[in-house]
Amino acid sequence: MKTSFNDLKSKLSAQDIDQLMSLLGKRCRAKKLNRLRSMLTYGTGAIGSFGIFGRLTKENGQWDYCAGQSYTDEIRTVRECILGEL
Repeated sequence: MKTSFNDLKSKLSAQDIDQLMSLLGKRCRAKKLNRLRSMLTYGTGAIGSFGIFGRLTKENGQWDYCAGQSYTDEIRTVRECILGEL
């Protein structure tokens, strides 16, 4: 069963955070990676609910993103939503 990030963001395990970091943090600088890990670890209460998070799903213990148009642009948008930049 697939479960979206919106449903799981408040109860992320260390393994979930590591998987999300490798999925969402590609090609990011250290400062942004640190902010992203911090938000996923300590700031999940501040992360809003966005429709795009419905594409970020966990199934059988693995996180995946299903892109609609442009994978790189959408991953950037997901990152910005988590970091509160939108």
